[in-house]
Amino acid sequence: MREVRLYQSLVRPHLLMGAERRATMWNAVFAMMVYFFTMSIPGIIVAVVLFVAAQAVLQMLAKNDAQMIDVVMRSRKYQPFYGDAASLDAPYRDIPQTQSPSLTAKLLSRMTAKKKPAKNTEGEPVR
Repeated sequence: MREVRLYQSLVRPHLLMGAERRATMWNAVFAMMVYFFTMSIPGIIVAVVLFVAAQAVLQMLAKNDAQMIDVVMRSRKYQPFYGDAASLDAPYRDIPQTQSPSLTAKLLSRMTAKKKPAKNTEGEPVR
């Protein structure tokens, strides 16, 4: 059996200051906004205290699960409850297409579409 080396740096979560990178960046942006809105010494103190407290919470979350915030944000897209059957009063939901079909797919769908038989004026199929 072949052995494959798996380096720790490839599977280690990408953390910044012990927390998720995106959450840490948003925490820093929020602290800077607090400072820039106050522009005073107490504003600096409040911004630093808020940053340190929020960063400590984010570090505790990252110790439990390094991808917790990403998982929660992704789960927010889903409905809270999925019934076991379809209902007639369910709202219509349009599913956006991320990509338009390619030219090849369009041509293949036109070529494989079944053609309806021609009918004469009495409504019977032409033989």
